[in-house]
Amino acid sequence: MRIRFASLLAFILLSACSPSQATPRPMASQPAPVPTATTTLTPPPTPTSTFAVAPLDDAANTVYYFAPDVCNAKWTNNGQTLPCPGVNGQIDSGFVGLLTQTELSLPYKADSLLTIPSQNGSFLDIFGTFPAREINFADFFRAHLYCLPDTQCDVTFSLGYYDSNGKFYEPFPAWPYKYTDTPRLINFPLDALAGQTVQLTLIVQDNGNPLDDYAIWVEPRIFRHPDIFTPTP
Repeated sequence: MRIRFASLLAFILLSACSPSQATPRPMASQPAPVPTATTTLTPPPTPTSTFAVAPLDDAANTVYYFAPDVCNAKWTNNGQTLPCPGVNGQIDSGFVGLLTQTELSLPYKADSLLTIPSQNGSFLDIFGTFPAREINFADFFRAHLYCLPDTQCDVTFSLGYYDSNGKFYEPFPAWPYKYTDTPRLINFPLDALAGQTVQLTLIVQDNGNPLDDYAIWVEPRIFRHPDIFTPTP
């Protein structure tokens, strides 16, 4: 297994020491994310799980998968727009790519997002803003948080959103993760956004040192709980 991951890592890093052939263009329409205080939700207890238990038995009630929309999202490093998919070897400004079940040796079918914060220290973190969608009262954000094996990543995952006026908010709890941790299952309620049309944003912070921060979102999705009903006014 170490050979598999070493090969994958080498493939991503191929030509990393070579000068980049294309400079990402500066962002035009998207403002730099700035945390704004809003009401903080109190999440339910987060279940813990390892990959020995498949987290995808909720497929019948999943209303949105992020992975198929990975390149319909706008990826930035808080200063530049990043290409999607990223160019292998060009990780200085940040990198985003799609990994499959086979590439990660997962015991179940799953697509995962590889998100690498800017590696050269010139920019901050990595942000992926997805197409606008309306949030239901019974919606939860679910994902396994992970680090690419054979890397020593130390990151913080978080979730933000842009409202319909283009204002950015990051009111949700942050989820720190280190390469020595077991995969962490997030099951977070989005009821505070119920009825709003928002652009959800996946965020990875580098915790002060971006080296080796190969952060993975395994099957990020929106699950709609079948036993929770929208309250009647």
